[in-house]
Amino acid sequence: MKVTATWKLPNVSIPMLSTSILIFCSFFQVSDGSSLSNAQDRLPAPSTSRQQRQSEPVMSPIQTVPTTTPGHFTNGILELPTHSRVILAAPERAVLRSLKTERRDAEGNIIRDSEDNPVMVPVRRGMNVFAGQVVANFDDLELLATRNINRAQLEVALSEKEKQIEIIYAAWGVQVAKIEYELMIEGNKRVARTFPEMEVQKARLSLIQAEANLELQKYNIEEVKTREVAVRESELERTEVQIYNRKLIAPIDGMVVNIGAAEGMWLREGDPVVEIVQLDTMWVRVAIPIGQYQISELDGKQATVRVKFANGKTEAFEGPVFFSDPTVKAGNTFDIYIELQNRRDGNYWILQPGHGYGSVDTVVAL
Repeated sequence: MKVTATWKLPNVSIPMLSTSILIFCSFFQVSDGSSLSNAQDRLPAPSTSRQQRQSEPVMSPIQTVPTTTPGHFTNGILELPTHSRVILAAPERAVLRSLKTERRDAEGNIIRDSEDNPVMVPVRRGMNVFAGQVVANFDDLELLATRNINRAQLEVALSEKEKQIEIIYAAWGVQVAKIEYELMIEGNKRVARTFPEMEVQKARLSLIQAEANLELQKYNIEEVKTREVAVRESELERTEVQIYNRKLIAPIDGMVVNIGAAEGMWLREGDPVVEIVQLDTMWVRVAIPIGQYQISELDGKQATVRVKFANGKTEAFEGPVFFSDPTVKAGNTFDIYIELQNRRDGNYWILQPGHGYGSVDTVVAL
């Protein structure tokens, strides 16, 4: 059986078929073999042996190295705590009589003169003051006179309370009335009707009255006069408070940064006089990307803050992350706050609030 295969070409025109054959042959040029050799030159040459291939170095893929360590931030800003700025104002409408204070050393001890009186100096900007130190006084002459009156009234009330003459006199009155009444009773027992019944009843009434008077005098001493003493003490205490309020007393250790009045000025209630800033504690505010850390990872952790100053010197401080603000700020960040204990350089504090530092680097121990 003979099988014949017949190839049937598609209906292609002769010029198109000739052009396709010429293009195909031009790629190979079998006659001189140059194209084949060029193709072989572009292929990698095989190694001569397996041992040579094993001795060649192995190429590792490129790895990205983080530019900062975990918990390292460079956008710290030094701030004053909210309780570290105090403005002392006029308590009521009055004249500012004195804007002076006693001079103190670096430890807060009062410096005294040869007669053991405090050395008074004018309050000025840049002066360090201590908690409890008087920095200004308002006119209090009238209150001082009132205090003298209150003290005298209190002394009189105390004297009246301590007096026992009324009680002693009342006690003797009881004894006399009692003896008189008992004598009448005994006389009538011996001889009937020695004393008329009317006289006996009058003596008994006198005894009752004497006993009541004794109780009244005791009540006056223990209640009325005691309360009178309490009233006088309250009046004196009120005057003392008014005098105290006429003084401006520094509530914190700090530095005077502003003075808003002068001696002799009439001030209204609430007019600012002295502004004091406490610099022994400083806060560092750091913005944290919300996609980088959770609040629970940072809150309560210990942090090291390195502050670079304008002269190139760097100081390190340590403190805890005491607050993490859950509010998301612009740029998808939240703030953490670190509390630092400031240090002195002579009469000046090393850290100052604001942006005037070269950098504030913060490393939180995660």
